[in-house]
Amino acid sequence: MRLLAFSLVALSWVNHVLSRAVFAHFMVGNTEHYSAADWIDDIKLAQEAHIDAFALNMAKGEPMNAKAIADAFSNAEALGFKLFFSFDYAGRGPFSKEEVITWINKYASSSAYFRYQGKPFVSTFEGPDQAEDWVDIKATTGCFFIPDWSSLGADPAVAKAGGVADGLFSWAGWPWGDHDMETYVDASYRRALKGKPYMMPVSPWFYTNLPGFGKNWLWRGDHLWFDRWIQVNVLMPEFVQIISWNDYGESHHIGPIRDHALVAFDTGKAPYMYSLDHHGWRVFLPFAIDRYKNSKATITYEGVSFWYRPTPKGACSTGGTTGNTVSQVQMEFQSYDIIEDSVFFTILSTEAVTITVTIGGVASKGVLRDLPDGGAGLYHGSAPFDGRTGDVRISVWRKDILIADETGPAIKNDCHNGMTGFDAWAGGSLSSKASRPINTPSLEDEVCIRGVGANDFDVLCRTTCFWGYCPESACVCKATGAQIKLPPQTAGEVFPAEGLNSNYIGLCNYACLYGACPATYCGKTEYPLIEPTVSPFNPPACTSGTGDGEWAAICNFACYNGFCPIHRCKCTSQGPLNFLNPTQTTKAISRIGNDHGLCAFACARGYCPKSVCDASGGDQQGQTDPPVDQVEMPHLDTDCYMFPDCVDLDNTQASSCRDGYKSMSFDRGTCSGNSGRPICCKNSALPMQCTWRGSGGDCNGQCHKGEVTLFESSTGGEPGESGDSKCSRGHKVFCCELKTFKVMTSQFRWTECSEKCTEDEQQVAQAEDLEGKCGLGILTNRYCCKNNPAPFSNCHWVGQGDCADNTCNNKEVTLLLDQGGGNGVLCSWWRKKSLCCTPEEAVFGNGVCPVSQCTLQEGICAPDEFGSLDISDEEDCDDHDDLRRDVQGFSPFSSLNPLTMDEKSLLEKRGERKKFELALYDLTQVLIAMIIYAREYPGQVPGCGSVDIMVYDRKTLTPTQISSRLDTEHNPDAQWIRDFILMVSNGIRPDGLTSVSGRIDARILIRFWNAKFPKGTFPASGASRCIRTPNDYVMDQFGSKGNREPLLLCERKLNIAKGAIFNGANPTSNDNMRLIRDDTLAGDTASEEELFNNIAIAIAVWNYMHHPLALPVVQKNRRNIKAAIVRIASTIPQLANLVLILIEFDSLWYSRAAQRTTEWVTAMLDAIDADLNDLTLAGLAPPNAASIRARVARLRGRISDIRTLPAP
Repeated sequence: MRLLAFSLVALSWVNHVLSRAVFAHFMVGNTEHYSAADWIDDIKLAQEAHIDAFALNMAKGEPMNAKAIADAFSNAEALGFKLFFSFDYAGRGPFSKEEVITWINKYASSSAYFRYQGKPFVSTFEGPDQAEDWVDIKATTGCFFIPDWSSLGADPAVAKAGGVADGLFSWAGWPWGDHDMETYVDASYRRALKGKPYMMPVSPWFYTNLPGFGKNWLWRGDHLWFDRWIQVNVLMPEFVQIISWNDYGESHHIGPIRDHALVAFDTGKAPYMYSLDHHGWRVFLPFAIDRYKNSKATITYEGVSFWYRPTPKGACSTGGTTGNTVSQVQMEFQSYDIIEDSVFFTILSTEAVTITVTIGGVASKGVLRDLPDGGAGLYHGSAPFDGRTGDVRISVWRKDILIADETGPAIKNDCHNGMTGFDAWAGGSLSSKASRPINTPSLEDEVCIRGVGANDFDVLCRTTCFWGYCPESACVCKATGAQIKLPPQTAGEVFPAEGLNSNYIGLCNYACLYGACPATYCGKTEYPLIEPTVSPFNPPACTSGTGDGEWAAICNFACYNGFCPIHRCKCTSQGPLNFLNPTQTTKAISRIGNDHGLCAFACARGYCPKSVCDASGGDQQGQTDPPVDQVEMPHLDTDCYMFPDCVDLDNTQASSCRDGYKSMSFDRGTCSGNSGRPICCKNSALPMQCTWRGSGGDCNGQCHKGEVTLFESSTGGEPGESGDSKCSRGHKVFCCELKTFKVMTSQFRWTECSEKCTEDEQQVAQAEDLEGKCGLGILTNRYCCKNNPAPFSNCHWVGQGDCADNTCNNKEVTLLLDQGGGNGVLCSWWRKKSLCCTPEEAVFGNGVCPVSQCTLQEGICAPDEFGSLDISDEEDCDDHDDLRRDVQGFSPFSSLNPLTMDEKSLLEKRGERKKFELALYDLTQVLIAMIIYAREYPGQVPGCGSVDIMVYDRKTLTPTQISSRLDTEHNPDAQWIRDFILMVSNGIRPDGLTSVSGRIDARILIRFWNAKFPKGTFPASGASRCIRTPNDYVMDQFGSKGNREPLLLCERKLNIAKGAIFNGANPTSNDNMRLIRDDTLAGDTASEEELFNNIAIAIAVWNYMHHPLALPVVQKNRRNIKAAIVRIASTIPQLANLVLILIEFDSLWYSRAAQRTTEWVTAMLDAIDADLNDLTLAGLAPPNAASIRARVARLRGRISDIRTLPAP
């Protein structure tokens, strides 16, 4: 009986034979210029391929819709072909319910309309937000509704609108990364549908480069076309939809290319028409479709289908094309890392074959990867390029009979506009008649004979699939065939190994039944099953990442949530997807270059760093906090680059700069026609003026004062002093102004003739008879600087003799031009020498903090292996002598003891729990004390002080890194309970006003707060035990060793500032700030960093608490604290008023802290401005004055980040 059950599972795909049908996705939007002949040709070709119907993908309001649909049905009726609607809700917005009903009712009666179970068949591309419309649409039209709501996933799509869908179509037809295609998504749909029809996607390829639609990626298509039809035979879904017939922009068309149908390349602003001929992908469709629909097929003709990319993957630039796409929340790869340079082929033959693939006259054997069981059917394999280029020929022999000899276009290293083409060419034919018709074995008589599994399932899947048991929920069947003879059975009950889940039950039972029982996965001992919270079959997602400079914080946030564009961010860890749903609509765009969707993604989820993103979408009227100009040092030698090759300057795609750069000019050089080599500079280095200098036949290009030399050329480009005429001798130079030049030279002066620098100045350079102003004789002018050290070094004059060599290098700035220069010897030909200096950025200060604050969520981790695991205080419920309340009199001059910030790592075992005392007055004004004990909690970085927050995946850090950098901290801070109890006893709110909710006598509080109650009076959270007192119960909601969920990990300096803010103190003491400010205004750049870091951290505290990954934890903790207070109030009647006092207290506690922070930050910035203004008026402005002003302005623009928390 047991074996019978397994056999039934193995053959479960053989069902519903009569209901099977194959459709092709057809883009109506490409048919505006179609003639009747085009429709007839498409329909006849589809019929020849044995396709049953076109799924007419139609976007809302397209101008060609009415005529195209009428023509399609008219020609389909005449030719006996079928059509049905697939309403595209994504292309141009959602359809109205009335529009859909009108279209269906108009054409459902046509003889060409495809029906299922007598009902007109209707599908969609997306549109789940309009799911409720389909209740009425179905009732009115009687349609059979099978939408694609892939954005939801299988289970939510099935449940949408009360289960309105009669079946589902999945759009997940392409593999992930460098993997071959699997069927786990298909299996999830079949499981969720519970017998309802499933329409399975099948596609041969995917490559798109349509920047106008924000699309530029590929999915691996190497073996996809063959693999997917094998998977169709395994799963036997009710329907198959081929993606696509004519979607040329995504390169998966199997229909003919029609020049007048390539409209997507114009509207999508494609770099060129990259669409290639794909007729070869229709070659074996009649065989594959027949076998799917009838479980068997007849081979009457033999031949080959073959495909390849005519451009090797590394021939030219990728054009920005990625492998995978973050638009689908996938990890991105470099496109060339996930595809193979090979000729792929599938051969239909009645017997075994041999293959030769010749490229450029060099032949190699084709390697077969897949063979049909029994010899008749589809053979599949490939032959690598191996560096070969040239014409392609494939020859196939069955025994000594040549059954196919096909040629294809040459493989070349030539590229369109310098970009590698990632579309494939597909050719071939069935041109050899078989010696006699051969029937394939029926799929009803076959089982799986080869399969694989994801991750740890692979070992078991390879074993059981070979024996015919290949459950689609855990394994991917790669081939079917006759059942092999099974090994002898081994009796005995088996279970998944320790730590595994229920997905292993069937695999272990079957594998062990036949003697293959790996101890790693299966055994005789039964353990509790650990069911995963995330499917173990999902590919990994990015779980943390970073970016350069200003991109660091937003990359950190987005990568943590799986959105990590490879051209802007670097993924640093992988794991299950931490997907955060959008919380708001946004039109945010980047301020500083192509962000690859980062701002739209992050801002929609509540994280919108102003330094990077413009939340207004460019609407300056709605812009409340414009970005402040930063004083930063451009590194023009690395911030600008020139294209290595000539490109067509009229082609915007070919000549466009890479992301984050702007085109400044071009160099004609040796380029012909209207070609040139564009020059691009980093957006962060702009604005600046650049020009080609050097004119006339002699040229002698030389940069002017304050400019940097970047490139040399004999031709140059525009803008320029003499156009792009070629030099007869000498060369032109491309010069760009250093935008910080005026600031850097503000503390410099040239002395009068023979004058020396003063004692408080430093000599940087000198000139002899500067500009001829010193009269007779050779007299010296000196260049003096008040800065110490000076912002320039290695100043020297260049230019000897005729001074043809008078240009600074690209790491230097031109300080001055003078005919005599440093020695007074005049240049000939009226040329001038250049005074060249190297900027010293360390002295100048860049005004931008490169490191953002960081935090980690405790809740994203497994139990804290980095914290102390000692929970002796939890186990000993009776020994609380050291935790008793302490009631005694205080001197009237006693002050409250603040909760001190512990600089020592909390990873070390504590002797006792933290406590702090409250001075309370009872109703008779007698001073008493109350002690609140924080429950013991697990382990506790200095940073640069950016106001933006970064969250890291804790798994990527070592225990040492965590213990040295981070604090485990409470949210709310433990001071919350101290201040709450004070308000409860004295009736004074955090804002100083009298509470409208009254007060509770301090003696009553003292009586009950630490009193023990019977076990179970107060519920425990997490693994906490010994919750016997109201104190224990409330404080456990702040986080403890037993209840870790409320705890967050926070950068230490950030946590110290946060503790000070909520303790009623300043984030940094005013005295300390005054000393640091004085040093800053004396020109000390290290003090400048510290000063502004301290202010920035105060703002960062509030960004931390509002961070989309931290705020939900804080808000949940506040709700839990309220629930605990409500429980205590209902349990102890004497404390019933706690609830009303809490409601009044909580929001005021946060708003008052925000107000104090705002006042402190404003006061600190005002003080800096005032002192700097006084120094400037006195002529004593420090050398870093411009940097200071920029930082003040920058932080003033972020004061609005300090805001109270929303209601929980």
